[in-house]
Amino acid sequence: MIGKNDLHLVSRAALSPLRGGPAPFKLTVAVTYECHQRCTHCRIWKRGRTDELDVGQWRRVWRSAADTLAWLDLTGGELTSRPDAAEIAIAALEEVPRLALLHFPTNGTDPDAVVRLATAVLTARPHRLIVSISLDGPPALHDRLRGDLGSFDRAIETYRRLRALNVEAYFGMTLSSWNLDALDATAEALAARSPGFLWSDLHVNLLHESPHYFGNDGIKHADPAATRAAIQTLLERRGAPRRLTHVLEHLFLQRLDEYTRTGRSPLPCGALKGHAFIDPTGTVFPCHIWERPVGLLRDHAFSLPAVLGTAASVEARARVTADLCPGCWTPCEAYPTILENLLLV
Repeated sequence: MIGKNDLHLVSRAALSPLRGGPAPFKLTVAVTYECHQRCTHCRIWKRGRTDELDVGQWRRVWRSAADTLAWLDLTGGELTSRPDAAEIAIAALEEVPRLALLHFPTNGTDPDAVVRLATAVLTARPHRLIVSISLDGPPALHDRLRGDLGSFDRAIETYRRLRALNVEAYFGMTLSSWNLDALDATAEALAARSPGFLWSDLHVNLLHESPHYFGNDGIKHADPAATRAAIQTLLERRGAPRRLTHVLEHLFLQRLDEYTRTGRSPLPCGALKGHAFIDPTGTVFPCHIWERPVGLLRDHAFSLPAVLGTAASVEARARVTADLCPGCWTPCEAYPTILENLLLV
């Protein structure tokens, strides 16, 4: 059922391109870089702890963005590595009563911690909570790419226990040169261990470089032609979308073909206008791909609108509008971009 918060999200997204200034309806916020896994494609784990904003500071950020914010992704590192992760999420729900969607990814390697976090967040009655469990392939491949023996089985346990709580949980797979040919094997392993598994339970992303977030600049990329073939197979396996989340992913996957050919966003991006990325220290970036900081929240009384009004932000936003940024097509940016351009899709 569509509620007032959902309408708030859709209306904010649809009106975003028409607004004269920034009005972020979606934020991707990394609250920590701490992660004990050693993923081949991601080097966040090399960063360790930074000067992370505390709960009270994040609360001030949420409050400053409450008029427009409708969708919040809380991420890491591994979110559950912060003992106060639930407090940060609940603060957002308290300060942004019209929040339509709260999402957080997890590596699922500590099922108890993930379940504790989800259970605590549910006490604040989020309009919609989605949890995605990272998965890189069938058991042996996943464990090897994650540098964490037994992590596939723990991810499956996390998924089962979240579903038992009636949490909307999915698996999230980042396609790369290491697992591009493992889609069918991954689905077969999931179906064998999770009765009722559907292809729509497996959400897919494409590996990108990000110097300031993943720290994986220079990473090896999959062959574009092989990527397009894998995506076409995936679209056929998934079939027609039946839910809003699946519609967004369907549109995202359809346009991955164009991205692999051009390296550019297939739709006009609204970075620093309708959406933005914030790192654990409170540094604001256009997105989690472009290494161009536009301001530090600590220097602006933890006000996101104040940072988005700086000259640095205005200049970066103009470059995004002119398609002069590095270019990307990841769910964190692509999904809000699709919502901002509904008339073009």
